[in-house]
Amino acid sequence: MNNTTVFRKNAASLAGKIVVILFMLPILGVWTAGSAVCSIIAVIAAVLGLLGWKGISLTLYPGYDLPQILSIPLGLGLALLLYASFVYTRRFLRRCLHYIKS
Repeated sequence: MNNTTVFRKNAASLAGKIVVILFMLPILGVWTAGSAVCSIIAVIAAVLGLLGWKGISLTLYPGYDLPQILSIPLGLGLALLLYASFVYTRRFLRRCLHYIKS
């Protein structure tokens, strides 16, 4: 391998790391934190909806509310989806950080 090939390989690796740092890390960081916080909020809202807290209701469209008993299953389902999003996004974020360190 000559010096030009090595330089191109290092430059491409550096450019990839810069793209990851500038674009992917902020997006993945915000997504991870947001999905963790929202999964906790979904569980709290499900419990409050079951207890009949005013202002928290399940509405499909204006004028049609779902029964309160469905707030727990739907809230826990949403929390589970958000937690899965948190787990996989955190895993991808760790891979990106490992790529930057290498």
